[in-house]
Amino acid sequence: MWTYVLFNIKSNLKRKENLILIVLFIICEIALLFILNTRSFTESPYQTSLGISIASVSQKNDPKLYQEFMDEVNLIRQTIDKGEQDGKEKNWKSYCEYKVKVSVLEAQWYMVTSSMPNDSYFEHADVLEELRKEYGLPDLSQYEKLIVQKSNDINLYFCSMQQARYFDYLLKHDLTPITYSYVDASSVSLQIARYILPVVLPLLVGLLLFQQRERRAKTEKTILTISGVKKKYVRWNLISDVLFVLLVVFLPILVYMIVLVPFKGVSNLIYPVLYYKPGFTGFHYWDTQGLDHIELVASGLTNMSVNQFTTPGMELMPLWQCTLFVAFGLVLSTIFYVLLITVLSKLMKNKYLSLLVFLVVLGLCSLASPLGNMQKINTFNPMSYRDFGMNLLGTSYFGYFAGIVIIGLYSVILYLVLKWCAKKVRV
Repeated sequence: MWTYVLFNIKSNLKRKENLILIVLFIICEIALLFILNTRSFTESPYQTSLGISIASVSQKNDPKLYQEFMDEVNLIRQTIDKGEQDGKEKNWKSYCEYKVKVSVLEAQWYMVTSSMPNDSYFEHADVLEELRKEYGLPDLSQYEKLIVQKSNDINLYFCSMQQARYFDYLLKHDLTPITYSYVDASSVSLQIARYILPVVLPLLVGLLLFQQRERRAKTEKTILTISGVKKKYVRWNLISDVLFVLLVVFLPILVYMIVLVPFKGVSNLIYPVLYYKPGFTGFHYWDTQGLDHIELVASGLTNMSVNQFTTPGMELMPLWQCTLFVAFGLVLSTIFYVLLITVLSKLMKNKYLSLLVFLVVLGLCSLASPLGNMQKINTFNPMSYRDFGMNLLGTSYFGYFAGIVIIGLYSVILYLVLKWCAKKVRV
């Protein structure tokens, strides 16, 4: 079997049309990496603090306590000014320490000023309390009696809480803050996976494989007459096509990683990314009720929602782990695309018609489900999961787990159809 698979892969690689496509694909990737690397120099790896609002505080309740509170606020403001300056001067260790301190204090203040019960709404409050003590920060809960009107808006708490944990992780692992477009040996695969492959991968599969029926026609007429070979033959062709596409997609990425290692190393393999845990472990959607727009704040390689209830579900994951999960999603997507174009080529005599139907179907599915789509019916739309990076990292309405299940289910159905085609459809 493997001799046949390797023969198919080699023959595909030797075809002039395929070589041109592969070269164009590599050129697109190199151009993207150049653009992202240039953009990363203009992006800011540090963010302005959300601040501590004193609008709800009154000195009438306790003037002396109010003065103590204002002294604390002034110290916090000085810390913010110094921290922002540390960021501009790229004094990253001091900057990360400042971000932890300010984020912990902000999160604590949102807890104090919120009317929500602490034990029900404020996740990781115990972690924040440990960080407060570890960094020698004041306890702002002592100023609760100064508050005249509490709020039920807790979204800013989530954002501050996540930032506190994120920058504490950087500090304790001696990592430098990076930007959303940052490219090195550790992040190059994720950047290509979310910027190029959602659009290029289906195009690549369609263009690389749409001529397979014509090329294999004579071989199939002979092989499919041999008893016991027909079932295996379908499987052999599928394996060789999938491996061929995966080789085209992943081999260049591996080369980029090797080339970039001497420049920036691989220390960022343990860099933290925020992923949407409920969507990773089950069918779970963002709570988007009452939102006109979603405000995103970049935290390293992740876009975190500030005004979105997805934020409490965000957890930290090392970059190497994130990369493996996204790669698994890409492999599954590749299998789905290969099966779809293969089935269409079996059902249609004209290879150009099968390619056209393939592109139209996936194009219409993409239009029906833009990556920010929030309609639950698109749970069953395979193109809602064309970017597994977004599904995993919480910037898509649909979760990672749903994508794996749905794409896996469609792949099984297409495989069964392909086996039926081998039995019923004449070559």
